[in-house]
Amino acid sequence: MKIGILTFHNADNYGAVLQCYALQESLKKLFPNDEVCAADYRNNEIEKSYRILSIRKKLRANITQFLYIPAALGKRNQFKKFRERFLSLGSSDITKYDMIFYGSDQIWNPVLTAGDLSYFGNGFDGVKIAYGASDGGEIKEQEIKELLLKFKGISCREKTLAEKISCMTARKDIKAVCDPVFLLSKNAWLAIAKAPKQNGYILAYKIADNLNFDSEVEKTAIRLEKKVIQIVYLKSLRKLFCRKQHFVKGISVEEFLGYVANADLVITTSFHATAFSLIFERPFYVLKLEIRSERITDLLNSIQLEERYVEKIPEKITGCEIYSTEVKENFKTHCSGGKRFLSEVLNV
Repeated sequence: MKIGILTFHNADNYGAVLQCYALQESLKKLFPNDEVCAADYRNNEIEKSYRILSIRKKLRANITQFLYIPAALGKRNQFKKFRERFLSLGSSDITKYDMIFYGSDQIWNPVLTAGDLSYFGNGFDGVKIAYGASDGGEIKEQEIKELLLKFKGISCREKTLAEKISCMTARKDIKAVCDPVFLLSKNAWLAIAKAPKQNGYILAYKIADNLNFDSEVEKTAIRLEKKVIQIVYLKSLRKLFCRKQHFVKGISVEEFLGYVANADLVITTSFHATAFSLIFERPFYVLKLEIRSERITDLLNSIQLEERYVEKIPEKITGCEIYSTEVKENFKTHCSGGKRFLSEVLNV
């Protein structure tokens, strides 16, 4: 049997490739005698969003973008190497598969995919299962209700979406599950992580705007007398060309894991930096954004660490002691839900 995963595997985004890898490895354990691979399906809108230079933008904007090319090319090459080494890529033709897992990520967000119904199973007649799919709050009932009724199993990333689809389809089997990265153990991630040469640092990683982020990081570093390593997302010219050692750009996926795993403290706005802080049991704070991140709050609430979602870093900073016996048990329960869904829907 040929089993495909339909997600945003080709996005140059740490979370996107790591969740795809995690689901792939989990399914390989469940289907040891079958072929499991990431379907090399490309959505034009997703591909365009990761172009280094967009031909649709004004010339002035492109001239500015030329300044990003060296770092952007370096980052793209690192993601290419990760996909070649760790992802089993299959056919882009979805009809070539016997079973397809849809997700994770915002595959059901029509703003991102230009309404591509392939992510809802359109054009595929085999077994369809959604794992941790998300819509970004944009799903439209009239377009996808009949398609979703043809799925053998559906699980969503957010509780609100699971409830929404359950109401829409009158299905009582819709589940909210953990992100695929939680399906693999800490040791499984450490096995592919590349440890940095530095130690005794605060890791800062911002993927969405927070006006207080840099000042909060700096104040915390001064208070703790720690150096800062900030992973740059190629959006700031000042940071892109900064020669200070604590700005790192174009790092590999394996290095990203290593920086999180070895940090004394992680300060972030990223869901997956938060997720891997939990997996590696590193102290962390998530700085709030103007738009509430439901998947971050759902995650932290489920393991009773909601106090780590803050507007400002508190005066009293707690470390690894946050990982109490109760928190570890809650985290174990959170992770087990995804494995249970897969076992139940596959009858294994």
